[in-house]
Amino acid sequence: MTYCTPSDHFPIFTTLSVGRTPPPLPTFLSFRRLHSIDVDSFISDIQSSRLITNHPTSLSSLLISYNTTLSSLLDKHAPIISKLSKHRTKPNPWFTPTLHAFRSKVRHAETVYTNTLILLSLGYHSTSLRNRYHNLILIAKKKFYSNLVLSSTNPRRLWQTVNKLLHRKSTSPLPTSSSSVPLPDRFASFFTDEIFKLHLTLSSHLAMASPHYPSPLASPPDFSTFRPASKSEVSKTL
Repeated sequence: MTYCTPSDHFPIFTTLSVGRTPPPLPTFLSFRRLHSIDVDSFISDIQSSRLITNHPTSLSSLLISYNTTLSSLLDKHAPIISKLSKHRTKPNPWFTPTLHAFRSKVRHAETVYTNTLILLSLGYHSTSLRNRYHNLILIAKKKFYSNLVLSSTNPRRLWQTVNKLLHRKSTSPLPTSSSSVPLPDRFASFFTDEIFKLHLTLSSHLAMASPHYPSPLASPPDFSTFRPASKSEVSKTL
């Protein structure tokens, strides 16, 4: 029997203040067991109700009788059940029953290795199972997403899958602003700066290509002042 030899390094102790993620708050779910309704009894109660035997003549009274009768019969045959439910994380679609069974096997081996003597054979066995489990996860992910990409006929869903695999998040193309008043000025300044940068880039390239290239006599207009459109102009444009 072979035991682990003690390490020749000094141990390092530290204290980490890592807060535990709070569990999700439980919620009450309300539902009806519609599949447990006795259909024959439900139909019999409807036929003997006032809605059939002595129904109102006006449309409004008929609608009220229809709603109250069916609601009361539904509460009788399939009452609302409230149940405390805890949110659970949705399982990954690539996590197959085979992986679930193998994970239980890995956890059992780790528990045996932790609760018994520290044997090298048990440690190697637990490490080997854990490495194999990780390899099976990679294979399952690769197979699932490959089939998803190959079988996807919707371009939007395909790009969503690709962005999810690449961990890319879509950013808002619009600037953040607490008020809509300064937004037009910010847009105008942005495009003015872009045109100015483009003009400088083109000028530098032309200057490098031809040193005697004549410079423009006047700078282009920046379109910084606009006159509000009148109602007649808008109506004419429409």
